Amino acid sequence: MKKRSLPSTSTQRLLMFLVPALVIVQIAAFVFVHFANRQIALNSVDAALEAGSQTFIYNAATRREYRRLTSELITKDYGLVNTISNESRETVESALFNQLARTGAELIVLTDLSDKLVARATVLPLMTQADADLDHELETLVSLVKEKGPNMRPLSVGEERPALHNWVKVVIRAPMPVANIYLGFRITEAGVAQFTKMTQLQMAFISERADDQHDHVVHASTLPLTALSHDVVLYEASGENFSVTSADDVQYRMRVLDLGGMQGYRVHAVVAKPFAPVFSPFIKLEILFAASIFFSSAVSILAAKMITSRVVTPLERVAQRDALTGLANRRLFEVNIGNAEQNQKALNSGFTIMLMDLNKFKYVNDTFGHEAGDVVLKVIGQRLKKLMRPSDTLARLGGDEFAVLMRTTDLQPVTDLATAIVQAVQQPIPIQNGQTVQVGTSIGIAFSPVHSTIGSEVMHHADLSMYAAKKQGGGFLIAETPART
Repeated sequence: MKKRSLPSTSTQRLLMFLVPALVIVQIAAFVFVHFANRQIALNSVDAALEAGSQTFIYNAATRREYRRLTSELITKDYGLVNTISNESRETVESALFNQLARTGAELIVLTDLSDKLVARATVLPLMTQADADLDHELETLVSLVKEKGPNMRPLSVGEERPALHNWVKVVIRAPMPVANIYLGFRITEAGVAQFTKMTQLQMAFISERADDQHDHVVHASTLPLTALSHDVVLYEASGENFSVTSADDVQYRMRVLDLGGMQGYRVHAVVAKPFAPVFSPFIKLEILFAASIFFSSAVSILAAKMITSRVVTPLERVAQRDALTGLANRRLFEVNIGNAEQNQKALNSGFTIMLMDLNKFKYVNDTFGHEAGDVVLKVIGQRLKKLMRPSDTLARLGGDEFAVLMRTTDLQPVTDLATAIVQAVQQPIPIQNGQTVQVGTSIGIAFSPVHSTIGSEVMHHADLSMYAAKKQGGGFLIAETPART
C-alpha cells in the first residue's frame, strides 16, 4: 500500500495561518454587517420618530384650531347667551351641559370677566356636586388659560390618576364682552391609540410639577409604564432620540416633545418605537449570513485540505525530492540542516553530517551507459534508506553524491551507520541482462558543534574528510578536530 504523504511543516504552518485567517475575515465581515445593520435599523427608527413627531405636532396644532373654532360656535348660540345673562346657576349649568356633547369637551367653566366662577358643567359624575373648594380650584386654573397656544394642565377628577386637559378660552360678547367660557378637552387613551394606529408609533403624555422633575404622572399611554422611567423627561432638554429598555427587556427608541404647560406644570409627549419590528428582518438576514459563513468556512477548510493533498504536497515532493531516487534533494537537506542549527541553539543538541560519493561510478556510466548508472543510484538509495533511523535525513545532492544528517553527536551510532553504509554499497548490483556491477563509497564525517556550529561549515569539513577517505581507497573518515585558538 502506498504510504500517504503529509504536508511539510511549512505547509502546515501556512494552512494553520490561512484557514483561521479566512474564518476570522468572514467573522469580521459578519460583525461589520451586524453593526451596519444595527445602524441602518437605528437610522430607520430615528427617521420614523422624526416623521411621527412632525405628524403629531401638525395634528396637535390642527386639532387645537378645530377645537377653538368649535368653541367659538358656543358664543353664537343666542339662547345660551341669554340664559347666561338672566338665569340661575342651575339653569346655566344645564345649558352648559348641553354644549359638552356639541363640542366634545369634558369640562366647561363659565366665569365673569374677572375670572370669578359663575357655573360649571362636566360629564364626570364626581364633579357635578356643589363644591366650593372645587370652584376655587377651577377659578385658579382657568385664570391661567391663554386665548392662544397650548394650555395643558393636569386636574384631579376623583380617579386613580389626574386627568390631563387641553383648555380653550372663548369670550362671550353681547356685543361687548360679558363672560369667559373655558372648555377642557381631555387627553384620552383612545386618542393616543388612534395616533399609534396612524403612525405605528407608541405614545404617552406625561406631566410634572415645574419644581419636581423626578415626580411625573403618566396620563394616557400606549407604552408600558415600565418603559417610562423617572429619567425619561430629562432627555427633553437635549432634543435627541434615546434608547430605553423596559422591565420586560423590550427595547424602545424614544423622543420627548415639550408641550409647554400652564404655570406650575410642564407637559411632555413621548413618542416611541420598539426596535424588534425593525430589527426582525435584519436578524433573519444575519442568521442566513451566519449560516453562509459557517458553510463557506467548512467548504474553505475542506478545499484547503484537498488542495494541500492534491496539489501542494505533490508540488512539495517535486520541489524537495530527488526525481530519480525519491530521496530528499539538496534544497530539503539544507532546510533540515537549518532546523538542526535552530534546535542546537534552543536545546543545545548537536548534529552530524556525512557526505559520500560512489567509487567506480564513472566506470559504470562509461561502460554500461547512463541507464545502468541510474539503476545503480536507485538501488543504492533504496539500500541506504533501509539503514536510516526516523530522525535521520538521507539526501542525494546530485550526481553520485549522497548525504546524511543525524540528530546526534554520539560516535558509536555514527560509526555503526557509516560501516553499514560501506557494506551495503559494496554489495553487487544487477543492472541488465543478468549482469552485475560493484561500486564502493567514500564517506566524510563532521560534527556540530565540534567542527562548527554553522551547518555550511560542518558540510565543508565533511567534504574535506570525504576526499581524504577517497584518496585512501574508500571507507569513512572523521574530519580532524580544528585546533582551538
